[in-house]
Amino acid sequence: MTQSPRPYASPACLAQEIDPNPIDPQQASDVARWRKAERLRLLAERAALAVATRQAAAQSIGRHLDHLLAQRFSSLNGLIISAWWPIKAELDLRFWLASLAGRGATAALPLILTPKAPLAFRTWTPQSQMERGFWNIPTPATGPEITPHVTLSPLVGWDSAGFRLGYGGGYFDRTLATLTPSPIAIGIGLDAAHLPTIFPQPHDIPMDYILTESGPQPLHA
Repeated sequence: MTQSPRPYASPACLAQEIDPNPIDPQQASDVARWRKAERLRLLAERAALAVATRQAAAQSIGRHLDHLLAQRFSSLNGLIISAWWPIKAELDLRFWLASLAGRGATAALPLILTPKAPLAFRTWTPQSQMERGFWNIPTPATGPEITPHVTLSPLVGWDSAGFRLGYGGGYFDRTLATLTPSPIAIGIGLDAAHLPTIFPQPHDIPMDYILTESGPQPLHA
């Protein structure tokens, strides 16, 4: 299960895309402005999907997750797998998380204990007492902090180098950079959210896998 520490995105990733100087302030501003526009576009497109379409995608992803994890692990027994509480028309995988206990694994949800710091994680079951956390997102109200072996992260957008476009807060990248041992990071999103590139910056950390309703996506550096 143990992985070596995660590298950040290479500054060279943008060299031919935007500017030869990866730390140029104007470049960073241009990327941030582009990401904001793409984020709004992709969120609007996702929200416009029928609920049944998102539910079907989530069911398909659940099956692909089972297959992927079966390839990586001989058993789910003892694994801690984190996901998310769905907001903003995100795919709802709580049905899949709820099934983990019956297979010997522990489901976890993230929470923000300190703004702009790495996420913490607590055990979750459908019976967990929940409270409103940061951004008013429900989080487990009690329980010790735990470290996931596998992290599932919702994608607003993604590219074929494994980089994710999130909500812009940087929480997931901070978390992946500090978790020890490093978890297997799986980005979860829709086929339609694919982008030619997200113009990765030095702080961006690529996913180990991108999983959509059509299955694991081929990734390349």
